[in-house]
Amino acid sequence: MAEMINTIILKRVFLVPLFLILLASCSMGTHLKPTQVKSFKGVVIPELSLEPILIEKVSKQLISSESRKTPLNLPLSLLNYEPSSYKVGTGDVLFIYVYGETERLSASLARGAAINPVFQKKVRDDGTIFYPNAGIIDVKGKSIEEIRLILTDKLSDVLNNPQVDVSVSEFNSQRIVVSGNFNNVGTIPITLNPVTLNEVMANANPYGSNGTFSNGDLTSLKLSRDGVTYDIDFEYLSRTSLIQNYIYLKDKDVLYLPDNSLSQVHVLGEANSPSSITLRRKNISLSYALATSQGLNQSTSRGKEVYVFRPKDYEGKPRIFKSNISSPTGYLLASDFLLQAEDIVFIGTAGVTSWSRFISQLLPFTNFINSAEDTDLITN
Repeated sequence: MAEMINTIILKRVFLVPLFLILLASCSMGTHLKPTQVKSFKGVVIPELSLEPILIEKVSKQLISSESRKTPLNLPLSLLNYEPSSYKVGTGDVLFIYVYGETERLSASLARGAAINPVFQKKVRDDGTIFYPNAGIIDVKGKSIEEIRLILTDKLSDVLNNPQVDVSVSEFNSQRIVVSGNFNNVGTIPITLNPVTLNEVMANANPYGSNGTFSNGDLTSLKLSRDGVTYDIDFEYLSRTSLIQNYIYLKDKDVLYLPDNSLSQVHVLGEANSPSSITLRRKNISLSYALATSQGLNQSTSRGKEVYVFRPKDYEGKPRIFKSNISSPTGYLLASDFLLQAEDIVFIGTAGVTSWSRFISQLLPFTNFINSAEDTDLITN
């Protein structure tokens, strides 16, 4: 008897009611949320509460409202960063011209040199350069103007009113790393002009030939800076704003474009060809997803019941949308309603049949029940 008490047998009689509860919760527009956990004889049993989810009708007002929402909250530290004037570093090459003095020095040099080495100085590993009559100068971390003033002061000991011009001929000390699914990966130097996110993306080219989309997921661009990685929806930014023109990059930033093979929209239910669609860009329209799945099955589908299940919106909340594409107006609205990665489009039929088909496609629940029928869970 004790062994019978300590033996819990999971039979279909237990699993089927659980399945029906889950099914009912979906049809009522609710989602299950664990509230607390209890255990019985070592078996963990989560208690679930039902939270209502409003089924939202796809309308012009809804589409307008969704288009105004920002899909990411970029931190102020990223948005407010403004680069200061360029600071010279190790490996940079300076071009120095002293009016009057350089003409005298160049006359003693061999003819035919492409660039006079007296005027072009590479910053050494210790951050210094050597210039005749000025000696060794520490230039690392200094701006072009600061270096010019230092040279002018030192050359004043040997020249009357020296006129000094300093510029950077090679930028080698500060770089941005570009990696992932770009066409042009590598490093991009930071120059006198501040480098924006938009400029780097244009140079790295995330698109394929003839403007087609590559395998890069523009919705999940990664920017790593100072040990922190930011997720940037670049496709959304480029489509809705100009903020990417004001996000400045700095030395040692790493820009990574991940693969988009896992960024998909799933079309289930009464489609002629239910499928998963890989997103080549951030958003595709509902009508595009339906067309890619070869449209609705005319004999079994019901155009008034096309649902979009969104597991998580930009605020992390689940949502359900309902579209009526049986009318021309509804189909036009579907062309403007944009889907997101991991959205599930379900084309329904009348009655409970639509939900059972949805569940059977979404989860291998039938196999789970059958395999559990003869499974005993033994606890001691």
